[in-house]
Amino acid sequence: MVPSQEELNLGKRLMAENYPQIVIKHIQVIQSGGIKTIWKLETSVGTVCLKRIRKSIPIVKFTTAAQTYLYQKGAIVAGILPTKDGQLYFVHEGYALVLYAWVEGSDLEMDRVPEHLYTGLKGLAQFHKDTVGFIPPDDCEVYNRMGVWPSHYSGMYEELNEWKAQAAQGKTLFHQTYVKTGDAMIQMASHAMKLLEASCYADWVADIGNYGYMCHQDYGKGNAIETNRGVCVLDLDNLTYDIPLRDIRKLLTKRMEELGRWDADELKRCMSYYEAVLPFTPEQMQVLYIDLLFPHKHYGYVKSPFKKGEPGDEKKLNKIVTFEMEKLPVLKKLIKGF
Repeated sequence: MVPSQEELNLGKRLMAENYPQIVIKHIQVIQSGGIKTIWKLETSVGTVCLKRIRKSIPIVKFTTAAQTYLYQKGAIVAGILPTKDGQLYFVHEGYALVLYAWVEGSDLEMDRVPEHLYTGLKGLAQFHKDTVGFIPPDDCEVYNRMGVWPSHYSGMYEELNEWKAQAAQGKTLFHQTYVKTGDAMIQMASHAMKLLEASCYADWVADIGNYGYMCHQDYGKGNAIETNRGVCVLDLDNLTYDIPLRDIRKLLTKRMEELGRWDADELKRCMSYYEAVLPFTPEQMQVLYIDLLFPHKHYGYVKSPFKKGEPGDEKKLNKIVTFEMEKLPVLKKLIKGF
């Protein structure tokens, strides 16, 4: 989409109204389209980026305060430039906008280039380590997933069962395939639930207490760039308190997909880069393997057809079920008491 003069003018006006202390030398729209618009500006204080955040204002208060906490303690994140009133954001037409210092660096193609993933995992570990200790402002809304894994697993497990009953009433090939393959995924989810209950998860959550680790929730290509200082983590709009495994599991699953097979040695190799910065106990590693066991990818695919009524593709479903089943022999050797 070609940016309009209207978008450029809006960017100039918002800057003049909220950052009159900053002189604009050049402005361009680097992402166009309504609330997704992002402006890049050359200014008297260097290169900056003005971005609209598609979250509620109380959440923006939480995430911008967290980002400022990280920046001030020396973590590699983008700095936020305050408005003329000293605020971390301003509101326009119901949405918060934030002005970030521009960060120069190169994209990490973590889903495609193994070396980039290894670098990204080290950067992620440092990020997780740096997030500890952030105390949110009183009047904000906090994302907090600490301790919720058992109930989250249980909720997904129940839905997988409900959808099997729904699929039995359906007539499409997707529904027929779900009926045939659903039991194996439901059993996998059930087994992961039991293993999680017997693991150190609850004790780990209790040991961390309040204001522990925060997860990015969308860490990957585009949200992590390599700079001369190390890996800079961008787009912190979804920060949540959680044990640090959530971000890792998503990266490892993508690596296994790219590899075309589940490989215990590669899983351990990936984790060696992360643990060089933030090591886990053997018991905590068990929680990671259990989370890899839960059929997250399967659930993530089938929820759209069942929850939103979107068409499902039986070939894609079969491929995902095969991918989920292929991990069993590998994880069986890694999970104690499997």
